[in-house]
Amino acid sequence: MTRIRIRTLRDSKHSRGSGTPSPVFGGVHVRFFWQLIIAFGLIILLAGGGTLVAGRLALGNLESFARSNPAAMMLLWVDRLGNYHAQRGSWQGVEDLVAGYPCGPGWGPWDAGWEREYALATPDGVIVAASDAERLGQTLRPPERAFAAPIVVSGEQVGLLTLSTFGRFRDSLHDVVGFTLQRFLLGGVLIGTLAVVVGLGLSRVMSRPVVDLTTATRAVAAGDLSVRVSERYPGELGELATAFNRMTAELALADELRRNMTADVAHELRTPLSVIRGKLEGVLDGVYAATPEHLEPVLEETRLLTQLVEDLRLLALAEAGQLTLEKRPMDVGDLLQDAYVNFGPQASDRGVTLALDVPSDLPEVIADRRRVAQILGNLLTNALRHTPQGGCVTLSAVVTPPRSGGGAGGGMIEVTVTDTGTGVSPEDLPYIFERFWRGEKSRSRAGGGTGLGLAIAKQLVEMHGGMIGVESAPGRGSTFRFTLSIG
Repeated sequence: MTRIRIRTLRDSKHSRGSGTPSPVFGGVHVRFFWQLIIAFGLIILLAGGGTLVAGRLALGNLESFARSNPAAMMLLWVDRLGNYHAQRGSWQGVEDLVAGYPCGPGWGPWDAGWEREYALATPDGVIVAASDAERLGQTLRPPERAFAAPIVVSGEQVGLLTLSTFGRFRDSLHDVVGFTLQRFLLGGVLIGTLAVVVGLGLSRVMSRPVVDLTTATRAVAAGDLSVRVSERYPGELGELATAFNRMTAELALADELRRNMTADVAHELRTPLSVIRGKLEGVLDGVYAATPEHLEPVLEETRLLTQLVEDLRLLALAEAGQLTLEKRPMDVGDLLQDAYVNFGPQASDRGVTLALDVPSDLPEVIADRRRVAQILGNLLTNALRHTPQGGCVTLSAVVTPPRSGGGAGGGMIEVTVTDTGTGVSPEDLPYIFERFWRGEKSRSRAGGGTGLGLAIAKQLVEMHGGMIGVESAPGRGSTFRFTLSIG
């Protein structure tokens, strides 16, 4: 039987891409509906086949008895009496014939020890010979006529014969009936036992996945997000097991991200709060005078805290899908021109050249101008922060061809922010859009920022249906690109 298997989060990542369960039953993917049909069919076949076998054995016993009991010998009587009537032309003197063959060969009903009762009647039922002389001239009773054997001579019915036997035949009949009932009872017990065994086996096989899932669900409810169930089940149960494993893997990943985020937030808050506390305590203790020189760092740290809280709120809304976009036709060229004007003074203060390279015939896109401006602002702030004096940051945009399988609307506009800054090492590139990520060289705490700008930019780009990426190398600068669909 399959057991619940505990795996680590790292192991679960290899199974998350598996969308179909491993097939069983010789590689045939059997759906749960057909599993039930097959199970019920097997039980019905077992019960029906067992009953047929038991009935065949009982009927065979009855058939064997019928071949050897006196009632079967009535055919000999019919033959003898038919010959008698054919020779005499009537039933006159037939009593002497019956009395003359009490124990002759083939006359089993008259063997010693068998009590007999017979009646010979005309075709209309009038008795002409009988073991009970008082019945002569009477008519056969309805039950007797129902079981009477016709005597036919030359195609014409000339009489009726009834024969009742008692004594040993009656006892033998009781024995046969009892034996037959015993066979049926024994067969029913065996069939019932086999049906119960097969039903229990099938029920265990079919209910085992549900039991495993129930046990695993209880473990998840108790907080164990590393539990996994086997996916080697057929049909919908296998799909359910796969979905459960993917769900627990996502829950484990979300829990890990939540823990990391809590730790990161605590780490990010610790520094500004320490600065604020230290400065204020110094002022209260008289170490520092309450001058703008000493209070300005406190104000700067509060601004940083305010920005951090706002960035966290915005990121949480974006990730939860609760951030509303006001999409309208928008000119990307105008937006880049505004950004060039707004960030020009900041670039000049840093000694960085800000360049703009935008064609004049860019088509419009359907987007939220305020959020796209926020994306562009985060990328420009990041580029200026990590570009040394004398470097250059370039804003550009081009029209790219439609993606394969793209729908109506045609291609995309690709916006690029290129800098000649410190760059990012290849091992750090996969994590650059994660919240609170900081490279040891290119993104230090002294450089400012909340560490959420690129994560927010990624969420906003994806909400617009675009893609964002980066190319970078240490000492060679970075190039950030994001796309917007042409309306």
